[in-house]
Amino acid sequence: MAFRPSAAVLLAATLALGVAAPAFAAPATVAAFDPDKDGTIDLKEAQAAAAKQFDMLDPDKDGTLDAKELNGRLTAAELKAADPDSDGTLDKKEYLAVVAARFKAADPDAEGTIDAKELASPAGASLATLLQ
Repeated sequence: MAFRPSAAVLLAATLALGVAAPAFAAPATVAAFDPDKDGTIDLKEAQAAAAKQFDMLDPDKDGTLDAKELNGRLTAAELKAADPDSDGTLDKKEYLAVVAARFKAADPDAEGTIDAKELASPAGASLATLLQ
């Protein structure tokens, strides 16, 4: 019989390694963010998905996301860097600016689109955390 670790064992191992285990850790696919079905994600598509996600993350509908609402999508340092008005929250414009920066990082060939290989990269995975 093969060993199958429980969720608790996996979480403990993850925490021991110092890696966050967010609830949204399922791998992202290009198709999830590609409404025109061309096999890539452009910045407009990424920002549309991010805007929709922003609205879902804002349960109090105050138009901002604090660290708790971001649920680990940004570190404290990333939140501070993305918060030019230093109010401790991100409005949708600030959130989408982070998306644009992560999109650029995930697009090393600078062709303006993210394909499946780029989305699977560490930079692509970082972008995907803001889209889903």
